[in-house]
Amino acid sequence: MKTSKLLMSAIAAMTVASNMAFTVSTVSADSVSDAKSAISANKSKSAKILAEIEAANAKTIAIDAKVTAKSNEIKAADAKIAAGKKTVAKLTDQISTQKKEIIARKDVMAKQLVSLQKQTGDSVTGNVYADFVLNSKNLSDLISRGVTVNKLNQANKDAMDSVKDAKAKLVTLKSSQEDELKTIESTKAQLVSDKAKLVSLKSDAKAQEKALNKTLSDNKSTLASLQTQFDDATAAAAAAKKAAAKEAAAKASAAKKTAVNLSAKSSSSSSSSVNLSTGSTTSAASGSYSSSGNTYPWGQCTWYAKQRSGWAGNGWGNGGQWGASAAAQGFTVNHTPAAGALVSFAPGQMVGNWQADGTYGHVAYVESVSGNTITISQGGMGFSNPAGPNTQTVSGASAFTYIHPKG
Repeated sequence: MKTSKLLMSAIAAMTVASNMAFTVSTVSADSVSDAKSAISANKSKSAKILAEIEAANAKTIAIDAKVTAKSNEIKAADAKIAAGKKTVAKLTDQISTQKKEIIARKDVMAKQLVSLQKQTGDSVTGNVYADFVLNSKNLSDLISRGVTVNKLNQANKDAMDSVKDAKAKLVTLKSSQEDELKTIESTKAQLVSDKAKLVSLKSDAKAQEKALNKTLSDNKSTLASLQTQFDDATAAAAAAKKAAAKEAAAKASAAKKTAVNLSAKSSSSSSSSVNLSTGSTTSAASGSYSSSGNTYPWGQCTWYAKQRSGWAGNGWGNGGQWGASAAAQGFTVNHTPAAGALVSFAPGQMVGNWQADGTYGHVAYVESVSGNTITISQGGMGFSNPAGPNTQTVSGASAFTYIHPKG
């Protein structure tokens, strides 16, 4: 009964240690999780800002292209205006020339009339041409003068019509050029206005891009701060987990040592060993000691430990029970590591960077010892080679239970 109470106390101590480790790990995990979530959210925000910057940049480039196009159109309009003004100036000169020619033609006609009048003498009809014909000396002279007058009139008329027609065409062309010039100037004014609007839009887009870049920079600073928080939280969680595992291992080791001592004391009156996981008895170490054959399931850690040592007993139960079972059959069991010994890990105890099964524990063979560090070989279904050997170096050797061969 006293033994049962002591074992129950040991189990309770191990349970408390396990709960402590769980509580610390949970708190640390929350801190890490919060930092990780914040970093993820920040990265998503940064990605969104980058997309907005790209859009603003694309908008700026597009507006810039439009501004360039408008500038080219304005340049082309200026060239047309210059050409149009040059054409109008040229037409103005041509019209002026035609006006002068009309005046000259009128002067010629006036001189012709004066010449005819001198040849005619006194006027009879008041018409120089009629008097010129009527003053003919004879019929032949009459016909000659009539033909001359007709030709003269026709030539003057044709010349005057030609000059007037040229002048009219030039005036029409000039008017058309002036209208076209006004249209081009109006188009240019619109182009200048459009360009001014585009320049304003470009300025706005640039300002937006600058603001977004600042936001991105601020976000990067926040991300760096969050990353530091994440690193700190991760380190704190790892430290807390390590401390909890160490404390749990120490308490489990103490409880295991108590159980082993109790089992050794009660071995003379009882053929059964105590199962620390449940507090119930098991037939794992009942009967006489036997090392012949290997009755453990292939691929389990117990099978490899038996196979590698050759001297381990059959029926010692799960890996975490081997210390108690071996002690019950007269083997030396303690916390002193030695090459050639078997090492038993309590359920849930850390085996270097991994944890022994919470129900079955683990057992391995000690290949060598260096200070407080052991190199073990082991088997198990969790390894790539279940039948072993799977070699591992583990520190904190004094925290584990060792079974030493007899003799």
